[in-house]
Amino acid sequence: MSLPLTFVTITPKTKHTATVIFAHGLGDSGLEFSNNKEMRTIASQLPHIKWVFPNAPERSITAWKGDTRRRSSTRGWLDVLHEPLTYLSEDDDIQEYDEGIMQSVKHLDAFIQSEIDSGISQGRIVLGGFGQGGAISLIAGLGGSQWRGGSDTQDGWKLGGVICLGGWLPMRDKYKKRLSMHASTIPVFWGHGVQNESVTWDLSWESANFIGDRLEVRYGQYTKVGEPGVSFMSYGVATLLAESEMEDLRLFLKKVFPLQG
Repeated sequence: MSLPLTFVTITPKTKHTATVIFAHGLGDSGLEFSNNKEMRTIASQLPHIKWVFPNAPERSITAWKGDTRRRSSTRGWLDVLHEPLTYLSEDDDIQEYDEGIMQSVKHLDAFIQSEIDSGISQGRIVLGGFGQGGAISLIAGLGGSQWRGGSDTQDGWKLGGVICLGGWLPMRDKYKKRLSMHASTIPVFWGHGVQNESVTWDLSWESANFIGDRLEVRYGQYTKVGEPGVSFMSYGVATLLAESEMEDLRLFLKKVFPLQG
């Protein structure tokens, strides 16, 4: 099938039995993340996994309008309405914001469907991302048909897992109402740096805790990483991917993607 966005791939070194689709952060690109040292290391350690890094479309950023130091648009999965980044319940009612997120969900759905068409089952696909990429992965990976305009009869995906690194949860109230029937069965790895100033630790933890009545949310329980529910892990870094975070992510992927004979 024809994919709606350009992308970069790290091909598996052994038989391809699983896929990670990883969405970059605001203003980044798939190429930058595919060349990241830590990403390359984890890919070499899990040679049966194919990594796909889509490039987000260019979009205007509301919070940047009038700021002569910045471009009016950049690659992004969703708009930024406020800086510093915060959650305001009234933002949930902005139709253009909602529609922009739904469009990105459909883009990522196309990548998931492409992997399924190639013979990889839903349970052997993980959707994840960094910053904005993590935010949109929480929506596309755990959300139901209402994030897809309600026209799709399928109530979301039953993926092998979801990854959110340095992310948060936009549109919280609508998110909770739009969770898929499979959401509570999907393992989620949610890592965040305590020194992250772009997406504060408080905003990220509040986001995870907000959905605790619908999904099991665990803080720092290493032994349960890779089990259904959210494993929220903190790291003493800002926005860069820490070695300890990548090691935990590797263990998460090993658990949700056991080797197949």
